[in-house]
Parts: sequence; structure tokens; C-alpha cells
Amino acid sequence: MTGKRPAHSILVGIVVSALIVVPTGVLSGQEVHPLAGERSVLLLNLGFGPVGTGLAEGLTAWSGSPDAVWWNPAAAKFYGTDGNSALSLNGARLLGGSSNTSISYGTGIKGAGIVFLASFSGLTGIEVRDDLPTPEPLSTTSAYDLAAGVSIGLPVAGGGVGLTVKGIYEKLHYANAFGAAIDAGVQIPLPGGFLVAGAAIRNLGRMGILDQKRLELSTSKAIGVALARPVEQGSWSINAGADIYDPEDDWTQLRVGIEASRDPLRLRLGTRQGTGWRTLSVGFGLALGGWRFDYAYIYDPDPDRRFTGNIQRLGIQIFLDDRN
Repeated sequence: MTGKRPAHSILVGIVVSALIVVPTGVLSGQEVHPLAGERSVLLLNLGFGPVGTGLAEGLTAWSGSPDAVWWNPAAAKFYGTDGNSALSLNGARLLGGSSNTSISYGTGIKGAGIVFLASFSGLTGIEVRDDLPTPEPLSTTSAYDLAAGVSIGLPVAGGGVGLTVKGIYEKLHYANAFGAAIDAGVQIPLPGGFLVAGAAIRNLGRMGILDQKRLELSTSKAIGVALARPVEQGSWSINAGADIYDPEDDWTQLRVGIEASRDPLRLRLGTRQGTGWRTLSVGFGLALGGWRFDYAYIYDPDPDRRFTGNIQRLGIQIFLDDRN
């Protein structure tokens, strides 16, 4: 590193280059959201594991997996009411070759569900250049995001309420910042007992100063519905859900996911629709005793955005009481 370039101009270039902190709509050549580029730690809105990814992250009213808890802490109630303890390990290749690793452990304590979650994303080899173009970069650098916290879900009136408290760390080039945030959510059974409604608000908090500038967290709101219990179709069990998801730094999306399961197989299909978003996700899971292996793939048909690569996630979930 030269250490003599204006820090602000170098970091602006890094933020533009580091795809883990650039909203997808900016890359597509479509209309840019007014808040694009004004938010930080966007891994908070990039998902958690392959189960949710296969279902297009439409999980506000789902429960029973750490992927759902990431989007709505009320889903943590499952670990208290079901008595199931599970450890989840996930890896992913995200936009532009960036990587993501996440881990969770969920258990029940006196009827409450407790889930510990951590997610880490990184991108290396980012080229650092001056204001004037040069054949070779001045150097290369990296960008990292880390979020870790605990979620508590309580069963209430047939549904649940939940809260997540998390610490956040972001590093860009030589600058870094710490922050903290909370998520809150609720899940409520609807009359008739066929559907569950969910609502969540996420990433309410504050980041520290990053190179003399305070970037706001990428907050989001969502409402959704899901089947209260799977529908039996022959030897298959069908579950489904849909969300309206509203991040502050991107356009509102409709997220729909469906899962068909017949032991030991789970098949998942999802789609996101909205300005700047037209994606299809597929996934599967294989349950073997107290283990489950999951995979998901997001396909983006936009030719202007395809150079970023499509997202893949792979995960292993271990059910410590041998349930799946």
C-alpha cells in the first residue's frame, strides 16, 4: 500500500469494486435506487444458508431452521417448542467471487428457543487505483463483513415473538468499524389454522465511523404468510410461503418459495420478483439419520448482471437429538 493516496478516494473505489457491499441493482444497468451506495454491511440482507436460499429467502412466516431465524427471530421458537437442538455449518460463493461462511447452534431452554448465529463474508484481490487510470493497480486489498448474535424466540398464543441482538464488524482496505443492531419479529396463526402470518424488522442499529464517514446499516422490513403445516399430496409433504420484502437500499421484492419433501429428500423452488430482481432459485436437501445436507443455486437471467456469477450455497445441519 502506498499510504499516501487520499483515503476517501481510495475507499470510494473499493466500495464500488467490492461486490459484497454493492446492491445488485447498481450492477444491472437498470434504474438505481436513491439509497444505493449509502448503506454498509449488506451481507446482513444476503441470506444465511441453503434452505432459505432455495426458497428465495421468503421465510418471514417459516420456522424450524436457522435460515428462517436469520430473517425473523420469532422462528427461533421452534427450538423451544419442538425440543430439537441443531448445529448448522454453511458455505457460499456470492456475487463477484466473494465468499460467505455461516454457523448456527439452536436449542431450547425452558420453552424458549435460543439460536446463536454468525456470518462472515469476504472478498480479496480488490484492485486499488488512483484517480488516473493505470495499466496495473497500485496494489490489491480486501473487504470483510462479520455479524454474530443471539436470537430468542418465545411461543405466544399459538405463534411466537422473537428478538435478535448482534454485533457487526466491517473492514474495507485499512479502515474498519464496529456496530450493533437488533431484529424483532412476530409470527401469528391466522383464523382457520391453515396459514401463519409473519412480520419482521431487521438491522435497527448503528455502525461506527469508517474512514471519517458513518454509513447507515441496511435495514429492512418484511411481511409474509406460510402454510401452518405441510399439505400431504400422496407420499409427498408440501410446504410454501411468500413474503413482501422491503430493504431500504433496494426496491421492494416479492419472494415466493415452495418445498416438497419425502424422506430422505427435500426439493425446493423459489423466485424473487421486483425492480432489479428477476431470479429463480432451486435447492435440495438429503436427510440421513441425524444429518441433513443442503444445496441451493440462484440463477439470474439478466445478461448485464451475469458477469457477477450466480450464487451457490452448501450446508450441513446436524440434529443433536437425532431428529430431522
